[in-house]
Amino acid sequence: MKLSRFLTTPTSGVARASAPASEGQAVPTDAGTVLAIALDVGAETLRVGGEIHRVEDTVTRICRAYGAEAVEVFAITSLITAEVRMPDGSYATRNRRVPNTYNHLARLEALNALSRTICKQPISEEEVNHRLAAIRRYRPVPEWLCYVGGMLATGGFAVFFGGTVLDGVAAAVIAFFLTLFARLRPLRINSMVKSLISSFAAGVLSVLCVSVGFGDNVDKLIIGTIMLEIPGLSFGNALRDLLCGDTLAGTMRFIQAIIQALMIALGYMAALVLLRQQIGG
Repeated sequence: MKLSRFLTTPTSGVARASAPASEGQAVPTDAGTVLAIALDVGAETLRVGGEIHRVEDTVTRICRAYGAEAVEVFAITSLITAEVRMPDGSYATRNRRVPNTYNHLARLEALNALSRTICKQPISEEEVNHRLAAIRRYRPVPEWLCYVGGMLATGGFAVFFGGTVLDGVAAAVIAFFLTLFARLRPLRINSMVKSLISSFAAGVLSVLCVSVGFGDNVDKLIIGTIMLEIPGLSFGNALRDLLCGDTLAGTMRFIQAIIQALMIALGYMAALVLLRQQIGG
């Protein structure tokens, strides 16, 4: 079932969460409310990994759908600035800070479907808020499947790059703990520190597994576990922003991805250097 149906079909999970429908509720026409609705959807799109041009286009189209005569939007990786002018001459300008971002393609698709719904038939602010709340709670797969996926991917890569079956099993076990840390890490730990800690832990566990006989090749374990850390999607989004003409945002995302990759390398290097000294070379 396509995610767009979750926003339009009354029997679906997201639609049920937005039970208070917009019937009897007036569609907003004042500049402040219209801009607030557009920025709510745009900020959530940016937060779950949407490209800059997608965010700007979403805010612009939603404002136009509510009758705005002029819309100006500027977005970077952590900030959206927008101005709107309505037919009655009223206008509003707002900034929206988006400090924490992550990649969640299922929620991104649901937000795209919501923006299309609004553009097709504008709805009230209350209804938009209810649907956004439902999307924030939306989980397309159960929690345990995230662990299984990480374990299968890591173990598979370890074997694919020349490791033994025992290497694959050891890498899968390490992946379980890395996924657990990624899911349960405190919000105050930013993505760079998270990458450093998790890569250091993966390096330590890889060396220890081989040292106790639960694994044959440290390098194959590292190759497998590092696949969970590489910011491939961040690199892709950065290049896409650059190709779409969003030079500033693309450059910022590219630099962020490079720094994250350096943090991963630093974590593994620190683990190898430390344990080589402890184990005796």
